[in-house]
Amino acid sequence: MSTKPAPTSLTMWIPDSIYKRLPALYAVAGAALLPAFGLNGPSVVSAAMLVAAGALTALWRYKHRSAAEAEATPTPKDEWAQRRERRLEEARLRGY
Repeated sequence: MSTKPAPTSLTMWIPDSIYKRLPALYAVAGAALLPAFGLNGPSVVSAAMLVAAGALTALWRYKHRSAAEAEATPTPKDEWAQRRERRLEEARLRGY
């Protein structure tokens, strides 16, 4: 039997350990291009695109997780409405 955790998405083909580090890997690869190839046009453009990809990936993940947490957390008004519904349902079951 495999103890490997299930992927978070059906289309996930990158190992989770690498997926979590992708923004940092993009930025490191972009920073490594400059010393490796010097300050010529193509290497600067490639480095800038890799660093931008890392920044955008990190930003999008942060926004996605924040939005998912906000949707999962009920507002106080919703919570009180749920409690009221439960109380009414219990009262109906008791015959009130």
